[in-house]
Amino acid sequence: MVLESTTAGRRKHMGTLLNACPSTLNSFWRCLNNSASDIWQQDTEWPGHWCCPNAISGHCRVACSQAHSFSEVAAACTHSEEGDLFGCLDRYERRESCCSLAHEGTQCRNKCEDVFDSPLPTDNMGLDIEIYCSDERIKQCVYNYTNIMAPRHNPRDSLHCCERSTRPRCREVCRRTLTNLTSEGAIMNALEEGCDQPVPNDAMWRCFLLVSAGNEISHPEIGPTNPGALDGANLQCCLRAISSRCRDICVKLYTPSLSNRDTWNEFDEHCRYQPAEEALLTCLADVEEPCKAGCSGLDYCAHFNNRPTDLFRSCSIRSDEGAAYDMQLWSEGLIRMPFMNIPVLNIAECESDMWKTIACTLQVKPCHRKTHTNMICKSDCIHILSKCIDHTRLAKGVDPVGLCNILSPFDDNAPCVSLNPFLDPSQHHASYLDITTPCQSDPCNNDTEVANGVCSVNRKMCGHREVCQHHTCNRGCRLGEASSFLVPIGSYVRLPDSGENLDCYQSCVCGPTGQLEHCQPLQCERSEMCLISGQMKEHASHFHIDCNLCVCFGGNEICSKRQCLTSEMTSEERRRYTGLPCDCTDQFVPVCAKNGKTYPSACIAKCVGNFNDEQLEIGTCALNSPCQSNPCNLGYRCVPKRRVCLSVNFADCPQYDCIITTDDCDLDTYAPVCDTNHRTHPNMCTLHSLGGELAYRGRCQMDCHSSISQQVCGHNGETYSSECEAWSDRTTVDYYGPCQAVGTLTGEEDIEIQCTTVDCPEVTAPDICVAVTPPGSCCPICAGQVRILFSEGEVDRVVTASGSRGLSLDSILDGLRREVAVAECDLFGYLSIEGDIIVLIKPIVMNPTIIQIKACNTEAEKIEALINNRSPVISAYLHLSPLLAAASRNPQVLEPNSARSVHQLSTFCSLIIVLRTIHELLYRVLR
Repeated sequence: MVLESTTAGRRKHMGTLLNACPSTLNSFWRCLNNSASDIWQQDTEWPGHWCCPNAISGHCRVACSQAHSFSEVAAACTHSEEGDLFGCLDRYERRESCCSLAHEGTQCRNKCEDVFDSPLPTDNMGLDIEIYCSDERIKQCVYNYTNIMAPRHNPRDSLHCCERSTRPRCREVCRRTLTNLTSEGAIMNALEEGCDQPVPNDAMWRCFLLVSAGNEISHPEIGPTNPGALDGANLQCCLRAISSRCRDICVKLYTPSLSNRDTWNEFDEHCRYQPAEEALLTCLADVEEPCKAGCSGLDYCAHFNNRPTDLFRSCSIRSDEGAAYDMQLWSEGLIRMPFMNIPVLNIAECESDMWKTIACTLQVKPCHRKTHTNMICKSDCIHILSKCIDHTRLAKGVDPVGLCNILSPFDDNAPCVSLNPFLDPSQHHASYLDITTPCQSDPCNNDTEVANGVCSVNRKMCGHREVCQHHTCNRGCRLGEASSFLVPIGSYVRLPDSGENLDCYQSCVCGPTGQLEHCQPLQCERSEMCLISGQMKEHASHFHIDCNLCVCFGGNEICSKRQCLTSEMTSEERRRYTGLPCDCTDQFVPVCAKNGKTYPSACIAKCVGNFNDEQLEIGTCALNSPCQSNPCNLGYRCVPKRRVCLSVNFADCPQYDCIITTDDCDLDTYAPVCDTNHRTHPNMCTLHSLGGELAYRGRCQMDCHSSISQQVCGHNGETYSSECEAWSDRTTVDYYGPCQAVGTLTGEEDIEIQCTTVDCPEVTAPDICVAVTPPGSCCPICAGQVRILFSEGEVDRVVTASGSRGLSLDSILDGLRREVAVAECDLFGYLSIEGDIIVLIKPIVMNPTIIQIKACNTEAEKIEALINNRSPVISAYLHLSPLLAAASRNPQVLEPNSARSVHQLSTFCSLIIVLRTIHELLYRVLR
């Protein structure tokens, strides 16, 4: 005790002193009282101050020393930059939650605090808790937070799993380990050493997963947990919580057996209004109230109407009435919140329009375009409270800035919702009939014929046995009994295995009865950080290395493969710089890779896809004949089916389908195809039975140039027999004629010379749209562009879990296409030669308007935000879960008065490009 330098440190030893030193030692206690009187004083200091020396930045360290709660530190410090500080604060929050259950000065209290005072608790500390603490609540609390105590299941109960291993040595190690060890960490280390790393398809490891989930039964093929007992969508959001308290409350909130009214109140008090928990709150909002384009029909909040390209979570009559009710309550002079009351002046006389806008913003919930956050900007918060707060009734030490640090993002540069656009009516006064959002009002849940209906936009695909409507309704499954999130029948989904370990998932299929079926355990995610150039990056964080977008995922650095032009390059390196991956030359000598993609050259294919010579064939993939070897069984016909797969590490990527040979075709199987006579058939079987020849898959299209003899080159670098065939492959047209150039890339210094032989078609709506050129293409297009990074390792896990032959790009595009809500926009995409997925969202009407182009741009930004937020709207689908990061780039939309000047500027820029191209040609010839 003498060696302790702090009051709290000395106070920790009081229990030992009281037990060892009797009260009759008057001289001793009198001396102690005189020399260390602070040990008897009530501890009013916030224990989080002990963590402040861990802060890296001086600003954060000062803010921490002045703070009185976790939320005040979170408002002032950046979590991604102050990992040590927040890790320490997290331990002390847990310490207070667990150890306060024990009496001050007792051995149990001291041993409990020892657990949390140590960054790496040991097994012996867990044993101390067992010995000195009789309260089961404390034992369970420590176990829940630190996982250092003996497992709740006796390891011997899992001995039968050892017999499922096929290797004698592994069985012996398993038996010896479960018989002699108790610590989960020690058991795992011993098993991994004797039986290798755990894999989900191994019978022994699968048995352990079932036992740990509490659902192990005699049948070995039953899934790990009952998904109906969880809210599988919202539980995925709990991982986004910054504080352990909010994470635990979130788990209880969305586990029906644990949730009650107190849980909701606790969440409101500690989490719902915390700026530090914006990632958690945004994720939950995406599940319950996804951002949707456009708002209309409001009365009190009329300024929010007629905004077709803005996103809102809750544009409804109920929200409109709620805003009016809030204003009525605020007029009483007090804004009541779960954790504070804010006294205000008469809001009818102090900035009344702004207060009304705040009320409407909190109810209608406009979304930030890039992040989907709903928090009001700090500058607006400070402005309104500085003018209208009632200082006479304000608590001592509280001011508008301090309040806004709690209510709004700490940094005004952080994404937020500004009030200014909604102080005035929208510029779009007339009805915007050129924008259609068929699923906006959730028509399928109002359809009594379809239970759990999932709405899909019907983009002119009417015809076969259906009434032509702008939307279609199909049955779906909820991700748990308490979940409102629906997925279509046939979807493979990913949801938490349990609320106890949110890093572990199971995959299920939405069955034909509307229930999740065939659930199987997935390999757990590793929330490990990455060491990048001497700096630690958090799991799932995004960053740039030179010109490449990167993400840290499970301890692995995943980046796009752009060739960057940097200031550190030597003159020789600059001379050899081509802008292509690995500085490959721009010679167009196409090869077809094993994944079904055509690369401009073998050099690029080997650089980006890590293919070897045996996995490459000379020529484009369209020229290959996958049916030449007759791979189908007797009674089936081989039909070419081009597909691009995201990984071929553990699965093939077949370029054909096998169709049954019969004249008695199943007309209920609707997979339409178009023949060379421009006739639509219900499926491939009927086409062949009638002697037709396939032109392309899908219904025959009217809006594309349908000349069968006119070849086109897609933005994906593949040659198609017609524009319609390219569209049916979810590819937009780069130029007419066969592919003949490598294409340009969006590096810091674009190399234009590759496309000198290409004649680009006219851009759609050139007077109002400054088009963008997608990576690897030659010609610009008026479309919103999203570049998406994916994890090849996660792709392999999806393939293993779903049993598919390969995860195709088509399935990714189809899944993302469901999220495009505007019927006048459609989604296309391809795998780029820089290793990422390029998604293009463009108007599909002949002469798009300004509003329609802007609406497609908004849809592109929405896809970007959902992926970057790891929203369950995307990540709950198994085949979309490998998508980790996204960056959008939209065409500039010109208002009519600026179109002429920009057209003149565009002409001048075109002349500059021509002169630059001539200069590059001369330079290459002369060198």
